[in-house]
Amino acid sequence: MVKVEHKEEITERDIKAFYDFCKESINSEVAAYLEACVRCGLCAEACHFYMGENVSGKIDPTLTPAYKADLLREIYKENYTLLGRVKKLLGFGVKIKPEDLKEQVRLAYYTCTMCDRCTKICPMGIDTPRLVAIVRGALTKVGLTPKDLAKATNKAIEKGSPLGVDIPTFLSRIEFISDEWEVDIPVDQEAEYLYIPSSIELMKYPSSVASAAKILNHSGVSWTVSTKAHEATNFGLFVQSKEVTRELLKRILDGAKELGIKTIIAPECGHAYQSMRFVASNIFPGEWNFEILNIVEFIHKMVREGRLNLSKKVIDRITLHDSCQIGRRGGVLREPREILKLIAEDFRDSVEFPEKNVCCGGGGGVVVEHEADYHRQKAFLVKAELFDKAGTKKVACYCANCVLSLEKSSKELNRDYEFLSIVDLVAEALEEEEG
Repeated sequence: MVKVEHKEEITERDIKAFYDFCKESINSEVAAYLEACVRCGLCAEACHFYMGENVSGKIDPTLTPAYKADLLREIYKENYTLLGRVKKLLGFGVKIKPEDLKEQVRLAYYTCTMCDRCTKICPMGIDTPRLVAIVRGALTKVGLTPKDLAKATNKAIEKGSPLGVDIPTFLSRIEFISDEWEVDIPVDQEAEYLYIPSSIELMKYPSSVASAAKILNHSGVSWTVSTKAHEATNFGLFVQSKEVTRELLKRILDGAKELGIKTIIAPECGHAYQSMRFVASNIFPGEWNFEILNIVEFIHKMVREGRLNLSKKVIDRITLHDSCQIGRRGGVLREPREILKLIAEDFRDSVEFPEKNVCCGGGGGVVVEHEADYHRQKAFLVKAELFDKAGTKKVACYCANCVLSLEKSSKELNRDYEFLSIVDLVAEALEEEEG
């Protein structure tokens, strides 16, 4: 069984392994990105970590997205450019010290959520999250994954969930949710749709699981949850381990095939959607033949097909926080807005261009890492400015990890925002309609 390591001491062997991993990860696409940067600095004003420091009146150039790829860029030049090779021959090559790798942990893990906003701003179209992913993968390779993140990832591998939700716990929570919210949740039934909750929802926000069940039942589709495929999250994307990513997706593949599933519904979870919608088919070509819908996409589809009637208003003034992985990177931006316009008296968007909405500050595993708390809190100040601009304290979300991060930062900074699940709001609208 694969395992992610965390260690404190860094050896010369670790440094070499980090260097080799980076070198071997540079293909023509990565090389193009590394060559294209013109140091214009536009990405700095796209990064919520950089902007968060600015809100406090500070400027930290190391938080500029382009800076995060500097060491990787030096490794590229040394191996794939004439000048770099000459400098190496003359003894002026890349010299990496243990403290340099510790700095890479700060840059790649604590001050980057891989939200992709910098890519949308970059005039050269440089995919900085792709470059940060290589650095994360190299750090994981040598055992420098942050302690809290390594612990959660290993728990997912060993127990089936980063929060320790094994099959007995899963069944217990499903039974509790069914009884508490009086909703039928089919388990391990052959069906067309498979709904996979995240452990964050099961353990921290169970109402969203109950709401999803109510919506699925109301739509009249054939659906189920699975004991074998009971966890949607995939921490392999955070630690950038292909082995971990594959292991966790294989459980979903096996569970879905066993029940004859045609469509998998991802929950309110960004990286769960990313892993199932965009990564899985490349890991299991020919086997991963499922349609993947985020729960918000499913709701939108059911409304469009006339299976769900959302004519009741259940909230007054509200704005929206977009999940970066579902929205900006996944393309699900129109659907949540159209849904909110149906169930809110006054929906106010906080951004002019939805694809440029700002990250919650805790994505990419950052909310798990206590060492990143300072940076996450500073980034939240940027989000707060958008909420205040919209003129409301009520914020709709469609990612439980975003809710977790936003609630945590809001409480720590003594703000009084209320973060609401779109799925919960839709379920409430359906109940109002029935009433």
